[in-house]
Amino acid sequence: MNNILQEGPLFRILLGGACAVIIVAGMKVAAPLLNIVFISWLLAYCIAPLPAWLMRKRVPSTLAVIVTFLIVVFGGLGIAYTLGLSIAGLIQKLPSYQTDLTNLRDSVISFLGSKGIQLAQVKTLAAFEPARLVKFAGSLLGGAGQVLGNVLLLIFLVIILLFEFIGTEKKTEKDQETTTTLLARFQEASRDVKKYVTIVGGTGLIQAIANVILLAALGVDFAVTWGVLFFFLNFIPAIGFLLALIPPVIVCFLEMGWKTTLALVIGYYIINFVGDNIVKPKFMKKGLDISILLIILSLVFWSWVLGSLGAILAVPLTMFIKNLFLQMGAPPLPASMAKTSD
Repeated sequence: MNNILQEGPLFRILLGGACAVIIVAGMKVAAPLLNIVFISWLLAYCIAPLPAWLMRKRVPSTLAVIVTFLIVVFGGLGIAYTLGLSIAGLIQKLPSYQTDLTNLRDSVISFLGSKGIQLAQVKTLAAFEPARLVKFAGSLLGGAGQVLGNVLLLIFLVIILLFEFIGTEKKTEKDQETTTTLLARFQEASRDVKKYVTIVGGTGLIQAIANVILLAALGVDFAVTWGVLFFFLNFIPAIGFLLALIPPVIVCFLEMGWKTTLALVIGYYIINFVGDNIVKPKFMKKGLDISILLIILSLVFWSWVLGSLGAILAVPLTMFIKNLFLQMGAPPLPASMAKTSD
């Protein structure tokens, strides 16, 4: 009886579920460290096409790696320095933003009160008090500052992962006996993820640069910060654009009025429309093999496990786990499949 229970499908399901709970609990505890690793993994996939492109242009592989290394180090330090200054400036301006938000709230309540609408008596609006909003924004900026504090570790991990990707590709091209190893299965499971991250990251970078130019032209403060925010939130399907739009819109409205804010919203929408509906479809030949329901559930799940960064990592992680599950349940990969290029 015990042997039947242990060999039966119910036992395997229960055992697998118990293992999954333990793994998820461990990931939730280790989320601060895992977020750095996963963000490094995401950035490494975004940068990986650069050395491959240089080598296709007949640049020696050593020189291509050195150029990529210098770009990652100096580019990462430059962006981190700029973001650090922007975050410090935003924290200093939070009190003035709180005053502006309070004045705006009082004006809206007064105007609606003259029309017979008493918003001041609505208790649910207490959650949107300017003081609470500013405190929440301050905590987010503090968290971003902590991430920037690990920028050297982030850059180091990105470089290590890039070298690992390049080395694994070279081994595969030389037809070494890596086609049935665990690393080869991980690489095969990551192929779709790599394509997705490369396309979304590339188009997101173009859109982010265009947004920074637009913000700078309109005179909105901290343009580079909002551009970097857009790049990362671009990995969140459907709602990422709206989340990236809200902070610069609020800052622009408080400092420059509704006309400039309207121009900003229209410019953001045009840039996003061109990127998502014209540029991205040319590279992404087929849509994600993930249902809308699964995307929503993955956003909720990974946000719960990893925090706010989990929403950015949700789709790549879900795609990777799905492909890895299929790979583990499949027979060993033939060499021809493992050698197939992207």
